[in-house]
Amino acid sequence: MEINCRIFIIDDEEINTLQLEHILQECGEVLSCNNSSKALSTIDAFRPDVIVLDIEMPEVNGFDILKELRQKDYFNDLRIIVITSHSDIEIEEKALSLGAIDFISKPLNLTLCRMRIENHVNFKRQENMLYEAQSSLQSEKENLRITLDSIADGVISTDDKARINYMNPVAQRLTGWPLVAAKGKHIEEVMTLNDASTGIQSLNPLVMALQENRPVAMAINTQLTSRQGITHRVEDSAAPILNNNDEQCGAVMVFQDVSETMAMAVQMTYLSHHDQLTALPNRVLLHDRLTQAITRAAFSENKLSLMLLDLDKFKYINDALGHHVGDEIIAHVGHSLDKFACNDITVARVGGDEFALVVPHTSTLSNVEPLIEQVLNVIGTPFRIADEQHVLSASVGISVYPDDAKSVEEMLRHADSAMYKAKHEASNSYCYFNDELQLAMNERLRIGNLLRKALDENTLEVYFQPKKDLGTNETVGYESLVRLIDEEGNCISPLQFIEYAEETGLIYRLGEQVLEKSCVIAKKWLDAGCPKQVAVNISAKQFSDSSLVELVASILEKTKLPSRYLELEITESALIDCYEQTVTQLNSISKMGISIALDDFGTGYSSLSYLRLFPLNVLKIDQSFVRDMLNDSQALDIVSTIVELAKTLNLKIVAEGIETIEQKQKLQSLDCLIGQGYLLGKPEPFNKN
Repeated sequence: MEINCRIFIIDDEEINTLQLEHILQECGEVLSCNNSSKALSTIDAFRPDVIVLDIEMPEVNGFDILKELRQKDYFNDLRIIVITSHSDIEIEEKALSLGAIDFISKPLNLTLCRMRIENHVNFKRQENMLYEAQSSLQSEKENLRITLDSIADGVISTDDKARINYMNPVAQRLTGWPLVAAKGKHIEEVMTLNDASTGIQSLNPLVMALQENRPVAMAINTQLTSRQGITHRVEDSAAPILNNNDEQCGAVMVFQDVSETMAMAVQMTYLSHHDQLTALPNRVLLHDRLTQAITRAAFSENKLSLMLLDLDKFKYINDALGHHVGDEIIAHVGHSLDKFACNDITVARVGGDEFALVVPHTSTLSNVEPLIEQVLNVIGTPFRIADEQHVLSASVGISVYPDDAKSVEEMLRHADSAMYKAKHEASNSYCYFNDELQLAMNERLRIGNLLRKALDENTLEVYFQPKKDLGTNETVGYESLVRLIDEEGNCISPLQFIEYAEETGLIYRLGEQVLEKSCVIAKKWLDAGCPKQVAVNISAKQFSDSSLVELVASILEKTKLPSRYLELEITESALIDCYEQTVTQLNSISKMGISIALDDFGTGYSSLSYLRLFPLNVLKIDQSFVRDMLNDSQALDIVSTIVELAKTLNLKIVAEGIETIEQKQKLQSLDCLIGQGYLLGKPEPFNKN
């Protein structure tokens, strides 16, 4: 990069400065001054490289300026060219003695003047470039020294005879030799290497690198003994240093102390195989123990049970009391179960609130049943944490090798399915894997594959069930209901795949596709001159996604559907699970002009507080109350109360599951104006509406 020079012209005759500025404008940055008394302050500010100075000036002459400049700390960096109309040798001697380096005679020969000044400018430019290069080199050298002194590795460099000429602080510390004492010594005198196991002296890799003219790695299991007798496990390598002619001029050794690393590796191996909270084996070690146990069971022709245990309703405890209390409970359970870890039994924490026991036994299950009871009793024993008593229960799923599984993966999968069944049947119970569960697993897998394919190909069907005015029988809107169609064209109920979608995270894609399809159909109704509001179900899982509001807004924009024709139906669990986030999202959705309906009201928490806190527009009476209200006075009272509550809160009310004329008439008498159900219309695909 070319360095620009600064030229400063001092002459009391303006014609001279103008001429010089003109001829020198391409030589660098030019500045002139006709007032010699201001010249010095300008020089301090401008800091020129070259000064063109007229000797004969009023007020302050050139000699006076030279004398002042000699006192400046930057004087030696200046190249001063004197302009004079005299040829007196004494004037030249005086100017030279004061620091001038060249002369230009008056009257000015501009061509000659430019050439002389330009030569000095070029010389100064080269001088500046050399200075910059030297500064950069010095800076780079200093950075290299700081880097070598700062890195965690030891660095030793030698000449081509393996005599030390540099050691960084780490190398000095590990060898016990200061650089001043080690300089000039052969590296093997300073760096004593032995095999850590046998104690036999090892050849220094730097010596070998010089002998063979190639990089050489340090032998595995190498030990360095310092000058004070302290030992370190070390590793790394050495390499020869070559000059521009590819000739050896030395070598460099880079090494590090791996004593702590090796100890850390042992610790990390333990941590990677054990749960930090309970110190029990984790899933990785469980897999290994199961593999070994299956091998032994196969050899001895015995059985092996895998018990998978999950705490009942632990999520509610965790959410209510906080994760720190939840962690203490998990640690307590782990400690309690660890008492069973004997006689080849492995106890592991699989993750979350899930634990596993690997239990080898004979050809019968006689010794497993009492163990299961003991485990459940231990879990159910009351205990105190944070001055509060807790009583837990658990669900256990059991897979038995070789009865229902032949591999580790099968045992884990089958035990999980059995545990899932136990959890749904009753708390504090256990269940063995069986053929029925296998069939259920196969069906779950089939439906899962169908759902994924439908989502990938965007082939989910959306049916629409009308909501009607119970007095006029006029359709006032529709509820969209998703349907999954199998290979034979059969319609699969949402009860079979919605839960799967929520468990696997597919609910987000499913919800997005159903919402978009519903809005597309609603826009078609609007364009056909029959505008109808469409209600779309939003699951509690979807409210855990912070981008729900943006998704709804983007679909409305994409389909060009006015927001007043969209209603979102949510359940009470959605309001409770993510309270703060749900409030924020519902307020944003409501401000967009979208109606919000609370589905299945009366079956969940039924807290009146959230009816006030959430921006609800519609309450939907659950079909179980509608179905029973003619024969159950309590169900009738609930329906009546919900209707009156909706009136008081100025909310619309919709009754679900109307299947008989009597139910419709009863709802009308209670002043419920809108309903849906098979009596009023079954869910149908769009082309049948």
